[in-house]
Amino acid sequence: MTTGWFERGKKHSPRHPPRSVTPAAQAWPVGGPCQWRLSGSAVMSKRRSATEVAAVRARLKVEFVSNLSSPGMALDAMPLSSTDQCRWRCSTEGCGHQWPARLQFRTRTVKPSGCPECWQRRNRAPGPGESLAELNPVLARQFRRNLSRPDRGPGTLRPQSSDLCEWECAQGHVWSAKLANRTNGRGCSACTGHGRSPFECNVAMLVEAASGLSVELDHRLRLPGRRQDRFDLHLPEPAPGLLIDLDPLWTHGRPGSLARDTAKTAAALAAGLDVERIRGRGLPPVSVHGLLHHEAGPGVNPEDWAEAVGVVLRRRGLAWRQLTPVETTAALTKGAQLWQRVVMGPEVSAVDVAPHLEEEFVANLTNPGKTPERMPPGCNDVCLWRCQKPDCGYEWKVKVNSRALAGHGCRQCGHARVGAANSRPGPGESLAEVNPTMAEELVEVVGHPGWTAFNLLPTSNKTCQWRCPESHCRFECPAPPSRRTSQLSGCPRCARRRTIAGRVRPKPGKSLQEVHPALAGELVEVVDEPHLTAKDLRPSSAKLCLWACSKPGCPGRWDATPDQRSRRGATGKRCPVCHPPGKSRTQP
Repeated sequence: MTTGWFERGKKHSPRHPPRSVTPAAQAWPVGGPCQWRLSGSAVMSKRRSATEVAAVRARLKVEFVSNLSSPGMALDAMPLSSTDQCRWRCSTEGCGHQWPARLQFRTRTVKPSGCPECWQRRNRAPGPGESLAELNPVLARQFRRNLSRPDRGPGTLRPQSSDLCEWECAQGHVWSAKLANRTNGRGCSACTGHGRSPFECNVAMLVEAASGLSVELDHRLRLPGRRQDRFDLHLPEPAPGLLIDLDPLWTHGRPGSLARDTAKTAAALAAGLDVERIRGRGLPPVSVHGLLHHEAGPGVNPEDWAEAVGVVLRRRGLAWRQLTPVETTAALTKGAQLWQRVVMGPEVSAVDVAPHLEEEFVANLTNPGKTPERMPPGCNDVCLWRCQKPDCGYEWKVKVNSRALAGHGCRQCGHARVGAANSRPGPGESLAEVNPTMAEELVEVVGHPGWTAFNLLPTSNKTCQWRCPESHCRFECPAPPSRRTSQLSGCPRCARRRTIAGRVRPKPGKSLQEVHPALAGELVEVVDEPHLTAKDLRPSSAKLCLWACSKPGCPGRWDATPDQRSRRGATGKRCPVCHPPGKSRTQP
């Protein structure tokens, strides 16, 4: 009895006996009814067709040398998912490098492995005559810095390197792109003119000059069941207008372009629009019923394509004339000027509406390299701004339209202005009017020269300097008005003095006069506070006092504290005349 793979290592119980394999399952060949396989990368994928398998084997057969795991076994005898280690020889001209690799790594559908020497050579520093600066100096002049490897520049990079670099075009646009993509023809995305190109601008101006009709560029429509479609040229006269698409080979010769052009044209004709397409020479025609095939080129010479548009207009009975060389030059000049207006920005920019944005602009986070001069006031690009006030310098992120149209500025300065406005009192609300007694103690408002009590609210949290009104104190201390009004606080030194005085005052029935009346009769005065009497002193007080002997005829006067006199039953530190100090035991 054979168990399934999910039952191996599992303890069987009477309730769950092991399942046996059915005869039908035993009869299945490897890769039979199940159309899935386990590839070398442990990912389930569909089985390849016989044509695809033959193409893979033919590609690898050129580079196969030997099987290291099973010597003598040929490539045709191994399945494509084999884990055997094989030796390979690179078939690239001038390489011939040999390396070991498993067959499954070389036959996988996603990123199959290849010659490691060729891969390293693509990222290796170029030799003489192989660098970008030598092979493509025009592209090297647009190079700014290498983001992947900062130490590599145009002189140490190959044109097909995959390094991510930063570029700057002739119009000042800055963007990031791989060097290989730039070498293969990818240019500045900002210079596309939002659906327009210099080629289309030149053709439109030539058509206007030769036909006398107005021509609109990049006409946009939303056809039923489709997203917004763009048409290169639109001639609104005569009504209802003519839509013309220009299909040069370099933009419409890519895979899938024909299917997209066909679907777009069919949807436009179904919507009742008048559409014509002029295709570059060598492109297959768009097979839509009722659409004529027009060719122009080869290349993108604006005069050739304008002449093809003229053929379409003459067939419709519209006026068309041949331009003189002077008129052609004037039309092409007008097209170049139109392209410059498209690329360089809107007619009214954000700087025209709010000139201060030019100084506060730091960087465009949505479209790096695009400045406020090239953005309309309603642009929603998120930019980084820096406040130009000397005491601020705050940086924040916000959209351009929020600054140019809504007038939003520095948040930190706005908070300061709002706080200053909220802290200013209205009529009858100032500290001088609400609490004139406290206002008389105000010396200055710290950090706000010239402010007085009329500029402060009683609840203000601004730090102020106060002076005690008592003539014997005149102590100065800092505090906000809110603390003084809410806590009814005053001079801290006077408060401390009152607290200490309250602690040294005796409780009822506990004064020196009441506890030791005989000692109270000998008290002359308190040395530091003459206004105090025996009723104001505790027996344990530490205040120095002057005493006089109560015996008739005794001239004794001495200094002592009530605490010293009240010790040992009121017999401590008595009159030095009546009770002279005894001799020490150590004296002779």
